[in-house]
Amino acid sequence: MMFRTYSVTPRLKLALAGVALALTAGLTLLPGSASAQMGPDYWQVTGVASNDTLNLRSGPSTSNHVVARAPNGAVFRNLGCRGTGKARWCHLETPNGQISGWAAGRFLRESGAPTHGTIAGRPDIPELHARNTGEMEVRFASGCTVLFNPIGRAINAGSSCSRSQRSRAHDAVESYLRENSPGANHSGSASASNISVSGSGMVYGGGSLNGQIFGHREGAYALTINGGGLTCTGLFRHAPGVVGSESTTVHCVDGAHGTAVLARNRSGNGSTLTMMLTNGTGGYVIF
Repeated sequence: MMFRTYSVTPRLKLALAGVALALTAGLTLLPGSASAQMGPDYWQVTGVASNDTLNLRSGPSTSNHVVARAPNGAVFRNLGCRGTGKARWCHLETPNGQISGWAAGRFLRESGAPTHGTIAGRPDIPELHARNTGEMEVRFASGCTVLFNPIGRAINAGSSCSRSQRSRAHDAVESYLRENSPGANHSGSASASNISVSGSGMVYGGGSLNGQIFGHREGAYALTINGGGLTCTGLFRHAPGVVGSESTTVHCVDGAHGTAVLARNRSGNGSTLTMMLTNGTGGYVIF
């Protein structure tokens, strides 16, 4: 299987975004969960005057503050749209996941994924991009994009993705993990060099949460959180209990993000993870 891999360096982040975005006020997400995806996997900015830019706002209304601006031609991932016709607003995110906001749908048209081209001009060759969060994004020139968490499990796929493309994306991620985790055992069997812990907890004011931390001493430690309507991932640099506390950024499949802190319990037995998202949702997991 042929595929390309890209490390997310500052230069590559700029290339993936495809545009120079002028940041303004700090980014905040719309309270509550994001809309279900409607439309294509990617949008491209169009119809903006040559001397102007499109405003990306913190919510689907002109009453929300501007968080970024983008010129014609900028390509964004589609996180979901609300409304119809001239009243439609769409939640957008740059391909590298660094910037997101809402834009008026009348300035958007369907677009393919912002790839760097395909090997030998073949649209069926997957391109793998590793995010600094540990997540892996596999793209096809047709516009299909599949997102995997740091341990190689698919957490989201574009509506245009075929079964064959999802299978090839999975193969690309498996190969990437083998090549970038020296000594790692991907067969699922336990070994002395593996870390695999699980725990349970609660969403504040809501349902139950389950958490897992996987990894190998040679690499990073992946965090997954599920339950209470949440599916989120993060990446720790240290195994549970090795340091007193460690924080990481978490990203959820509904577009929310926030911070998780893993702290060693005072008793010395186990650790407790606390999480708070920018949409106000929070919870804890005891490992």
